[in-house]
Amino acid sequence: MTHPAPYPADERNRIARLRALAILDTPPEAMFDVLVQVAANVCGVPISLVSLVDSDRQWFKANVGLSEASETPRDVAFCSHTILGDEVMEVHDALNDWRFVNNPLVTDEPRIRFYAGAPLKLSDGTRLGTLCVIDRQPHRLTEHQRATLASLACAVVQGLEFREQAMRAVETLAASEARLERLYSATPGMLHSIDAQGRLTAVSDHWLSELGYRRDEVIGRYSSEFLTPESQVYATRDVLPNFFKTGRCDEIGYQIVRKDGSVMDVLLSAVLERDASGNPLQSLAVITNITEKKRAEASLVEHAKFTRSILENVLDGIITIDASGIIHSMNPEAARIFGYTEDEAIGQNVKMLMPESDAKDHDDHLRSHHVTGVSKVIGTGRELNGRRKNGASFPMELAVSRCDQLGQPLFVGVMQDISERKEMERRLVEGRELLQVTLDSIGDAVITTDVNSCIQWLNPVAERLTGWSKEDAYRRPLAEIFVILNKDSRLPAQSPVSLCLQLGEVTGLANDTVLIARNGSEYGIEDSASPIRDARGSVHGAVLVFHDVSEQRRLTEEMSHRARHDTLTGLLNRLEFESRLVRMLAAAKEGHGSGALMYIDLDQFKLVNDACGHAVGDQLLRQVSALMQSSVRGRDTVARLGGDEFGILLEHCSPEAAERIAAKICEQMEDFRFLHDGRRYRVGTSIGLVSVDERWANTALTLQAADAACYAAKEAGRNRVHTWFDTDRAMKTRQGEMKWVTRLEQALDEDRFELYGQRIVPIGRASTPLHFEVLLRLRESDGTLVPPGIFLPAAERFHMATRIDRWVVRHTFEWLAQAVEREVKIELVAINLSGQSIGDRAFHQHLFEMIRHARFDLRKVCFEITETAAITNLVDARQFVDEVRRLGAKVALDDFGAGASSFGYLKNLIVDFLKIDGQFITDMLEDKLDEAAVRCFNEVARVAGVTTIAEFVERQDVLEALHGIGINMAQGYLIHRPEPLESLVANSVRV
Repeated sequence: MTHPAPYPADERNRIARLRALAILDTPPEAMFDVLVQVAANVCGVPISLVSLVDSDRQWFKANVGLSEASETPRDVAFCSHTILGDEVMEVHDALNDWRFVNNPLVTDEPRIRFYAGAPLKLSDGTRLGTLCVIDRQPHRLTEHQRATLASLACAVVQGLEFREQAMRAVETLAASEARLERLYSATPGMLHSIDAQGRLTAVSDHWLSELGYRRDEVIGRYSSEFLTPESQVYATRDVLPNFFKTGRCDEIGYQIVRKDGSVMDVLLSAVLERDASGNPLQSLAVITNITEKKRAEASLVEHAKFTRSILENVLDGIITIDASGIIHSMNPEAARIFGYTEDEAIGQNVKMLMPESDAKDHDDHLRSHHVTGVSKVIGTGRELNGRRKNGASFPMELAVSRCDQLGQPLFVGVMQDISERKEMERRLVEGRELLQVTLDSIGDAVITTDVNSCIQWLNPVAERLTGWSKEDAYRRPLAEIFVILNKDSRLPAQSPVSLCLQLGEVTGLANDTVLIARNGSEYGIEDSASPIRDARGSVHGAVLVFHDVSEQRRLTEEMSHRARHDTLTGLLNRLEFESRLVRMLAAAKEGHGSGALMYIDLDQFKLVNDACGHAVGDQLLRQVSALMQSSVRGRDTVARLGGDEFGILLEHCSPEAAERIAAKICEQMEDFRFLHDGRRYRVGTSIGLVSVDERWANTALTLQAADAACYAAKEAGRNRVHTWFDTDRAMKTRQGEMKWVTRLEQALDEDRFELYGQRIVPIGRASTPLHFEVLLRLRESDGTLVPPGIFLPAAERFHMATRIDRWVVRHTFEWLAQAVEREVKIELVAINLSGQSIGDRAFHQHLFEMIRHARFDLRKVCFEITETAAITNLVDARQFVDEVRRLGAKVALDDFGAGASSFGYLKNLIVDFLKIDGQFITDMLEDKLDEAAVRCFNEVARVAGVTTIAEFVERQDVLEALHGIGINMAQGYLIHRPEPLESLVANSVRV
């Protein structure tokens, strides 16, 4: 099946613009024929077209090499793809391009294999068609060929626009002449009569119309007054003396100034009437307006200059000769190649540029062409020898095209000096033979590909390992021959050749890669891929070198596994555990994140081991090992340190998350029962938890602290977690937070909290009625206002957050009820809830009761819960969200993106708003990762049908970027600074 190109966005206007040119189905024009001939010769292909893409066809205005066709259906046209962009589109081999592989122009005549097209883009941006070159063999343009093709396309566009201008000018001139003829027959046309003193005595209506005057404004005035100063001088100095002498003048070029100041180019013809004495009596003049004609002529001159500029600057030599072989022109590159100046060559026979042995062939070709009209040289380039001015012979590539001029044949020759290429080819053949012998002899497998990763060659070792002969593999995609997988995941491995061609540098395989041979055999391999470059550094393919390391890898893996693992449980051993702890400490000291260490001791293990025997104890250790591995993240490290002691490393894990994981292990061990001979044994764990950060000098101190914390857990009653902390620092922090507990208790009792609000507005459209987030402040007894970041951490640490949430909800509901009574226009009020409240079912019941007794529309309330709170209490959070939304309120997921699995929670929580964490917004214009994250969050929210809100919007350029991405709403200091709720209502203005 074919793959037609989509229509351009401006298709209707494009077709209208094409039809307006009035060029479709018109006869060939030499201007365009020359350009396609040059394009074919420069690009070294047999076919070149100026193709105009109509509504259902592509029509060829100029055609070289495809004389049997004047148009094709549009749905199979390569050019319909080219007009979708502004750059040259190149298809090196249509059989390797999914868009064209089944195209009838490829599978049937004319059997296109190579195509390159430059869009014909008018000055108003309309792309009407292409200047394209075509070959029946795979091909690739050089950079200067692509540039020349684009330049020639510009010349075609200039020709189209100049043709349109000329056509309009001709139409205008024809209409003017017809009008003049009609008026002349009625009123004598644009005529005027002048007396012997040069004063106007009569003018025609058309004369007045053209110059913009009334008759009473001109009669009696000197006719010279209406001429430009230059024309006045010309008339006085040259025209009038001869006019009075001969009595007539014909088509004198003047410039007349209209009443509005504009200048009109005219041709004036006049006759002089004399009296009986021969003295001048009066004259009658007929005037023709040629302004538009001169403009058209100027445009054609400019086009000719433009075309000549292209020919003079093209990188190929170009010579034109007539039917006798006489040189008419030679561009600078041709002069450089042959060593002649243009003046030395013009007028000479072209045979002086040929060796004597080729001169006779040239004469034979010309005679044959005169008789048959066919030449062996015209069209596709051929290689032959040229002769320089100094007599030296050199190889060159020549293509000749015919372009008739004024009915006489003119031949255009385009040539390139290929001396360097020939020398390189000779050296390449010698080097290739040496390389072939070398590659056939080495022990490594070698595969070479082209730039499209298609096989070019395999050496014998590569044939043996892949199971493919070089003949069968030739031109097949590398991925079909070189099938590589990750040994463990069995997923396809990235091709080193693709990466090498993409980066232009040497690349290698990832570790643990295996090669799957044609017969299914599997080999562990190591390899590297290097780009193949030419002398100019352009990449033309890649060479892949690899060898079989199956046995070496098997022995290494076996030895490595034994050295790093506990033979009983299969977990890592103490040696590997401490090695990973060293790396973890080093990363923490370099500022690459912190983690946590758990030191775990089994409670009651000795009882089972002594009562049931060591074999049963070993069985218990294996079951406990499996349970611990299931309780941690995939990237975490679980190890057996010895006996019944285990260690766990949690990388990039906050202290809070580490405590949750440790608590989870304790809970699972609390529920675990070991069964043996019908008896159930309870085995618990005591866990010492230590944060792994920059304060630790070495692993010994870290393990010592973890062991001490584990001991403290046992002392505290077993099957629990004890977190190690620096006594002095922790005590100071705890004392400071304890003071806040007292202050918060007093603030709750004395009602010293205050409600503030910060507006949330839509992006890119007018603001709705008030939509704001409720923010909390604490008023100290001395009147100082304390922001929430100071006191909320202490409130959460000492479990006062739920009490504060109750205060906020109660007072916000009371304020809302009063606002409704005052008819304040409110769109939505967002209330933040802490993670403790989300996990507190008593708070849920209290809130649901308040909602049921609310004295306002609950659709005006939105409860914001942080992503972290939702993650920590997912089951409770889901129940809470579902019930709140059932009661009519809305829910927003706050700080989205701060969690480890943000997208996953959107599947479990049905929310109305998604507030993107401010850390992604603040620097999104400077950090491309932040911008990509915001785009990703917005797309996910759009699919889920959730409204997005960007936090921390503090810059206008960030707001504009968010608008471009499609974020719905914004909040931040750029929009509004928080203020008391009553001030917010009073100062409500359109943002």
